[in-house]
Order: sequence, then structure tokens, then C-alpha cells
Amino acid sequence: MIRLRFAGILWVAVALLCSSAVYAQTKDPTMKTPRTKQVIKPVDINSASEEEIAGMGIDRPLAKKIVQGRPYRNKLELVSRQILSREMYDKLKASLVAKQPPKSK
Repeated sequence: MIRLRFAGILWVAVALLCSSAVYAQTKDPTMKTPRTKQVIKPVDINSASEEEIAGMGIDRPLAKKIVQGRPYRNKLELVSRQILSREMYDKLKASLVAKQPPKSK
């Protein structure tokens, strides 16, 4: 009976030791952490060149339409004017801005 208790205690100790070793491997500070999303500088659709707009992943013909349709009051006009699909807009909206020129007096 004492041997069974000893074997049970030994088994629990080995299991804890193995689980702590696995945990230590996953929390190794020398392991590289996964990169977060690359921060993309916002592109102003009212002043950016076709190349800058195309660099965001927009096709060249669409980039040309965006440039030709200036000025935009806001970036959502790209969808309302049917230049970009809603899905494409949703992917790019964090990287788009529509700055307005300063009002002259």
C-alpha cells in the first residue's frame, strides 16, 4: 500500500515537472514574438499620386479613377461614387484619409 502511494506521488510529481518544462519552453523570453501588423501611413486620396494609391494594393485603373474624381469630401465617397467596392473599402479604410484644403477667406 505504501508502494502504491509512493508510486502515485511520484507519478504526480513527474507530471507536474513535465508540464512546467513545456510551459517554460513556450514562455521562453528569447523566442521571437510574432510581428504585429505593419503600420501603414495613411494616404490622402485628395493629394496622393496614382503610384501612392496603387501602392496600397489598388489596381492602377482604379487609382486613376480616384485621382480623376477629386476632390472628395470624405473617404466613404469612394464607395458612394462606386469607385471601390464595399469590401475593398473596408480593407483599406484605416489607410485612407480625405484631407480638405484650408478654406480661404
